[in-house]
Amino acid sequence: MTSLPIIRSSHEAQAFIISPAANSRVYPTSGLIRGTEIDVTTTSSSSSSFEIGVSSSSSSLTPQNISCSQLLNDSNQMSEQSILLEDAEHNIVEVRSAEESYRRGLVTIGFITLLFASNSPVLHSSFSMTTNTPPVLLINSAVSMVGLIGVVVASPLLSRFVPDPSKEYKTNDNSVMSPSALAGVELGLWKTLGTTANIWGLSQTSSDHGAFLIQLTTLIVPLVQGITGVPIPTQIWTAISLALAGVFMFTQDPNQADSASLQGDLMCIFAAVFYATYDLRLFKWGKIVPTDELITTKMVTQSLLSLAMLSVLGREETLLFVSQASHRDLELVGVVALWSGLAVNCVAPYLQVSGQQAVGPARAQILYASQPLWAAIMSYFLLGERCGIQGLVGGSAFLGAMFLAATADLPDPNCPAEECEV
Repeated sequence: MTSLPIIRSSHEAQAFIISPAANSRVYPTSGLIRGTEIDVTTTSSSSSSFEIGVSSSSSSLTPQNISCSQLLNDSNQMSEQSILLEDAEHNIVEVRSAEESYRRGLVTIGFITLLFASNSPVLHSSFSMTTNTPPVLLINSAVSMVGLIGVVVASPLLSRFVPDPSKEYKTNDNSVMSPSALAGVELGLWKTLGTTANIWGLSQTSSDHGAFLIQLTTLIVPLVQGITGVPIPTQIWTAISLALAGVFMFTQDPNQADSASLQGDLMCIFAAVFYATYDLRLFKWGKIVPTDELITTKMVTQSLLSLAMLSVLGREETLLFVSQASHRDLELVGVVALWSGLAVNCVAPYLQVSGQQAVGPARAQILYASQPLWAAIMSYFLLGERCGIQGLVGGSAFLGAMFLAATADLPDPNCPAEECEV
């Protein structure tokens, strides 16, 4: 007779198996009392059944004979239970990994939001703080070229620290052009249109107005996703509405009336449409193309298009500016090109690929919606732009939208829809 250890739970009792003799069979006992001690004996080394004795201080159970067929059935049940347990453990690991990736994505999106927020006041400074106003297409080309150089130089370093979401997806693409080339051409086109319209608008309106109007992407991205059948949580829609209310109140601030213009505001609205399209397409291409290839080909396309527009439409204006500009003007344009090219068009888009895949484009847009708030703070210190009570109320509405987005339920990893939020 072999004395077995104390079983501390019914689950242990059902799964507990031991072979006390060389020819004995293994049997998962059931219906055991917690804390009982089990003794197992075999009646015969050649018998087709064996006897199991159970002794307990709290109850007495009689021995019972178990057939080999019953042993086999119970063994199969045990195997199924073991598989279910492994699947459950695997699901727990996946959920925890998804939660960690989501939180990392929130931090990443929050950081690049600050980088994007700095773009409006920095670009606007090249028009408001120079004695000779630089051509829009010159600023656009300089920013794109610096961004391209930054991507080529920094991508080997950034790829070590930034997760590549394309590695999690397997795709079969039989297109004539490679996926990286297609992605680069498309994303580069949308980003060129958006950046050009953005700079053009900022040359004719205030930094605060430009930053707020561009955040119409907050509505456009989830609206398009919702139309295409992607399930968007109610709390996200509430945050979107609150963010848009903040945009409206801020643009109606009378303190901004003197430095804003309708034409500049319209250009910023067009920029919002182009940027929203870029964000939606980036979400698709980020699953297919490796991050370094995606950003590099996008920046190559953006640079070529910007240089083409400059040579065709802005050549004479650029030559005139260079001949008349002071050293201070040229230095300021150079600083603007370096910051917007490296921080906003190199580092931020690189981080955006992985961050947006983890958070989802709709949720990312809510965090991006805080850009005008940070842009207003930067504009106050850098450019002296001020906002009144209405502007402060609008900024507070954005903070509320941020809180709703950050506290919304996590995206469902088992979403039953054909295309889900993340």
